[in-house]
Amino acid sequence: MIIDDFRKYYDSEAESGKIIRIAKSHYILFYGKGVDEGNEGAVFVWRKDYDHLPSRSEARADVEALVNGMTDKRILEGFVWNGMPVWLSTENQFNFKAAYDLAFQSGGANLPARYKLGEDRNGNPIYYDFEDVATLQDFYLGCIGWIRQCIAEGWDEKDRVDYDSMFGRLE
Repeated sequence: MIIDDFRKYYDSEAESGKIIRIAKSHYILFYGKGVDEGNEGAVFVWRKDYDHLPSRSEARADVEALVNGMTDKRILEGFVWNGMPVWLSTENQFNFKAAYDLAFQSGGANLPARYKLGEDRNGNPIYYDFEDVATLQDFYLGCIGWIRQCIAEGWDEKDRVDYDSMFGRLE
């Protein structure tokens, strides 16, 4: 998997949050540590190669782009409502908001309404029939809460990066 030029590097011993020099003009930034459920639980870190020693601002921009990409992916794929996975693409977010707003403003005159929430593990569509405003409100507020949580966790992760430690003795 690649996110913003970072690749997964499978090595449970690799240090995260470090830049190391491999050769005169080859540096590697290792960041984050995770478990790849799709690869039998293999431990990985994100790795980005450079043909120069990146500046702090370049490393920071790269790490922040990686975290932003992971946050976007988590928002898109990670929300589960009432046991059903929900695909929160930008288009779906807009459609869910529009449905909620219309239901709220019209006292539910647009209900019942059927929406495709996502797909199951086999790729089969998951539909849900919203019968009343309260259920649609619970769903929509759950979506918004999930998005806010993901964004806040992304900010926290970016705030925890120790760039002094990352560069060590390289500068």
